[in-house]
Amino acid sequence: MSSRRIDDGFVPGMLTNITDVKIIICYLLKTIGEPMDKEKIVEMVFANDIASYFDVRSAVMELVEGGNISEDEEGYVSITPTGFEIAEELESALPLTTRSKIIREGVKINNLAKRAKGNKANVEITPKGIFVKCELLDGEDEIMTFKMLVADEMQAELVKKQFMNNPAEVYKEFVSALLNQKDE
Repeated sequence: MSSRRIDDGFVPGMLTNITDVKIIICYLLKTIGEPMDKEKIVEMVFANDIASYFDVRSAVMELVEGGNISEDEEGYVSITPTGFEIAEELESALPLTTRSKIIREGVKINNLAKRAKGNKANVEITPKGIFVKCELLDGEDEIMTFKMLVADEMQAELVKKQFMNNPAEVYKEFVSALLNQKDE
């Protein structure tokens, strides 16, 4: 949480009008142009001091109920034609800095989500032990796959989590370790 928050949870410049919060959510979905995880939107808008957590949650629910955004079974929301019109007509009512911040963060979160969808990490419990199998993909192309034996299920879940948090870093370290030539 930001150190700039005042005791009541608000930050100077934060959107306090629920209508403005709805507009920024519609603007985000219109500009990104693809479905986004509803919970990620709530976290992102709150974490970036754009609006309060409860206002964002309420705004999302009201937008779904009003038919301005639609929600699928997986919790992803998309803008509807009505929501698109709202964003087109009212986006200029929002501060440019707020619009820029929300788009920058939205693109970052959506890119992470896309990458995470292509990567896989699974725990396999076999009679020979507990294994973690990790796959790093670039679209449909396999970049790296490895399977490793771990001590227990707790360690397996940790390896899985660490890989999924930053598979590119794991790849970089893997390649670095394999290519690092040491004089022996």
